[in-house]
Amino acid sequence: MDTDISAYLEHIQYQGQREATWQALHELHVKHTQAIPFEALSPFTGTPVSLDIDALMDKFTRQKRGGYCYEHNSVFQHVLREMGFTVEGLAARVRLNAEDGVLTPRSHMLLLVDVEGETFIADTGFGGLTLTAPIRFATDIVQDTPHGPYRLLARDDAYCLQTKTRDEWQDLYIFDLVHQYPPDYEVFNWYTSTHPSSHFVNNLIAALPAPNGRHALLNRQHSFYHLDGRVEKKVLDSVTEIIHVLEDEFRISTSGIPNLNDRLATMLAA
Repeated sequence: MDTDISAYLEHIQYQGQREATWQALHELHVKHTQAIPFEALSPFTGTPVSLDIDALMDKFTRQKRGGYCYEHNSVFQHVLREMGFTVEGLAARVRLNAEDGVLTPRSHMLLLVDVEGETFIADTGFGGLTLTAPIRFATDIVQDTPHGPYRLLARDDAYCLQTKTRDEWQDLYIFDLVHQYPPDYEVFNWYTSTHPSSHFVNNLIAALPAPNGRHALLNRQHSFYHLDGRVEKKVLDSVTEIIHVLEDEFRISTSGIPNLNDRLATMLAA
């Protein structure tokens, strides 16, 4: 890969050194997650999702769009490697909102990063509960991020990432250390972005951390989760109102998204 990362670094307003250090990893992760929204407008509107790095860079920087886990973490992995980091792509089974005993597919991408003699979990694309900073690959310790505490638990031959919400620890996903390759993600991505029962095909989804909390959009409901625990919710009643929220709160440029207004109108009429 020789895709230039300068436009990306300018887009997320990173001005640090292009060196493989813990400080660079931390700053890149924080800035990425607060500059590039999580959104699944492409699956929602029936637009193909490409994992080509040049296409993703263009989508994030020139088109002023976001993406979901495969897009976010593919770009972040590329950027880290260009800066000299050792990075592996992994796959996780999402447990958030899953019933006990139900085996979920490997539908989420995350990264394992080695730097300065330590290993970290980096994940810039897990929706409304995205890690907003990398955490150490260490079990049974609480690790703080700008948007709340997380911890890793060892479970048999795998690991479970949890976060604390409403004073309770909640499973987010389970993963092992089997390395995944681009063709693996192509298959996962195609299924996630096209299958008729996919959560992303059937729902309007967006999320974006802010310095004082997190924005989340699920269909007509826009929520803001304050860091102090307060939650503000508003039901959006029109296509115009939804477009304004996408543009103003999630910083998504919607003008170039095919069929978006028609898809939103269909959703509101359902």
